[in-house]
Amino acid sequence: MPDETKSKLCDDAIVAIASGDRQPLEVLYDHMARDIYVTSLAITRNHADAEDALQDTMLQIVKYASSYRKGSSPRAWILTIARHRALDIVRRRKAIIPLNEISLVDESSEANDEQVLSLLDDLNSSERQLIIFRLYEELTYSEIAKIMKISTFAAQKRYQRALQKLKKKHTGKENSNE
Repeated sequence: MPDETKSKLCDDAIVAIASGDRQPLEVLYDHMARDIYVTSLAITRNHADAEDALQDTMLQIVKYASSYRKGSSPRAWILTIARHRALDIVRRRKAIIPLNEISLVDESSEANDEQVLSLLDDLNSSERQLIIFRLYEELTYSEIAKIMKISTFAAQKRYQRALQKLKKKHTGKENSNE
């Protein structure tokens, strides 16, 4: 489905939810659940927490639908909520378990998302989010800037620096294996 059509469907669904209709929540889930989950997984680095963030995001959409401005970017609005929910989960968990003691890879699960995310281990949380938003979610710098509450220029520069950091680290690893 073209992004324009998906955006229109999500926009209409949020407006309908704001007016009290809960049925369009299914439309949002069908079109955005994967994006929400991947964004949350990039932040929480844990499947169960990413699923919790997905559920929390859907609840927050219902709660705050009335604050959504029709015609704005529904995807950026939803992913901003997802980002906040995932960060809240990490903050709560951080008080209990140090993040560096949490294993990202579950050997019994599908490895694709985990393999991609493991490449990002050398980046900080903000850099990981930028890479995920830009490459995996295919957001524009403007949308990323809105979600992360930074300027578009800052989003571009931070993205470039994160890519350079990955390239430098990856090149260093390749050379050390020879």
